[in-house]
Amino acid sequence: MGGQTWDAVRSAASDRVSGASEIALRAAEALAALPRSDLQEAVAALVRGHPSMAPLWRLGSEVLEAEDHVAAATAFARRLGTEGEAVAARAASLLSGTVVVYSYSGTVVAAVVAAGVRALCARAEPGGAGELTATRLTERGIEAEVVEDEEAIEHAARAEAVLTGADAVGPGGVVNEVGTRRLAEAATRAGRPALVVAGSSKLVAADLPAPHPFERIPLETFTAIVTDDESLDPAEASRRSMSFPLSPALAELLARMS
Repeated sequence: MGGQTWDAVRSAASDRVSGASEIALRAAEALAALPRSDLQEAVAALVRGHPSMAPLWRLGSEVLEAEDHVAAATAFARRLGTEGEAVAARAASLLSGTVVVYSYSGTVVAAVVAAGVRALCARAEPGGAGELTATRLTERGIEAEVVEDEEAIEHAARAEAVLTGADAVGPGGVVNEVGTRRLAEAATRAGRPALVVAGSSKLVAADLPAPHPFERIPLETFTAIVTDDESLDPAEASRRSMSFPLSPALAELLARMS
């Protein structure tokens, strides 16, 4: 069992396809199956594998600080399992017509499906994650088309909204795949909403690393950060992120990584 559990940790740490919430859910299940003596090493492996993903830092902080790490990991997984649906429902009420989406995010897919709108999926190079987004939407009966990144920027000025996910929302900005900022700026210049969908697990009181192919985008670039319990303007998002500090062990690790 121990070997299989460590395989699950290594698999989550090396996954370059799934979204942050999906990876964190698998990580929570793996950490719950590990003995406490292995926790710090496993958490370090996860956040080093995905330094920009706030849910992994939040999960790691909670299990390292908890007296019962199994209960903490299980509770975190339970919250992850419900917050995506709540974010999607809240975001869906803000969407209509045609939306431009960027990169891949399970929460973005859920929001577009809940709204039943047409999606133009920027290819999101490097990596082309927009193709996966279009596939997932089409599988769920949504009209979705992949467009090149430059074309997506042109559409952002005419579409009803731009919608992106996030790996992290911190006091200094939103971390997401490179190209997000250009798309959001194109929308806001044209007076169109630029929305980020991010469950509460994406909020963290630290500016996490944003190594290529990620970037940190100033919060004021966006119209709103849509979470599972409220829609936040940029100033509110910055203040609320400060409610979720890292554990001392992970704050020290982050300082060494920065």
